[in-house]
Amino acid sequence: MERVVTDLIAEQAQVDTLVGELAEDQWSAPAATCDWTFKEELAHIAAYDWAAIELMKGNGESVNELADAHFGLDESYSATAYLDRTGTQLLDWWREVRCRLAVAFLDNDPKARVPWAAGAPPMSVRSLATARLMELWAHSVDLYDALGLEPLVTDRIAHTLFLTWQARPHAYRINGLELPDTPVRLELTLPSGAPWVRGPEDAVDRIVGTARDWALVGVRRRRWQDTDLAVTGDEARRYADVVQAFAGEAATPPARTPVA
Repeated sequence: MERVVTDLIAEQAQVDTLVGELAEDQWSAPAATCDWTFKEELAHIAAYDWAAIELMKGNGESVNELADAHFGLDESYSATAYLDRTGTQLLDWWREVRCRLAVAFLDNDPKARVPWAAGAPPMSVRSLATARLMELWAHSVDLYDALGLEPLVTDRIAHTLFLTWQARPHAYRINGLELPDTPVRLELTLPSGAPWVRGPEDAVDRIVGTARDWALVGVRRRRWQDTDLAVTGDEARRYADVVQAFAGEAATPPARTPVA
């Protein structure tokens, strides 16, 4: 548990560094493909971090219900409250919330069950910490993209890779697909050069490439066809089409990168 929380804190610090020097007019500029602003991106993260704390306390039944009651979610799940604050004020609020979140994770039993998405089984406290790290990195990609920068990827991305693998049954279900018995192999390389693999070594269907590329696909920020991933076999292609590391409904695939 300590490792997950340490990695979460490090990822939060990296995003803090990214947005900490933004001018106020940049906070109101579009940051994501859904036209969220930098403020809306950070407000969403902070609101859901706050909701995670409350749900670990036993207050509430699902994240969207709780966040909506306190922060007024719009149809795209953007938290509308606090948007009248300056970017600096919003960042200060997130700093306060994320400190409380780290304490809450460390104070709870890692195996204790916490409700999250409506209609989905509760997850463990440890899994919730992993999910918060994954979602933070996913939204940081929106910020990096808007600033014209390459998303920063470290070996902490292994947490997101794990969720792309564990959530495979959920990804198929929300897309109306049956999960077949066909084995699939993931052969990924972390930024350090270390391998990250899942699935049987002799599987015909396989996805091979960098952890960065697969993670970007897994958080629905890139299509696999626009990466350097080698995807072999019908089932591997189906998996790559629908992979989704986060809970909820099936996310709309990102737009294709135009061919030069």
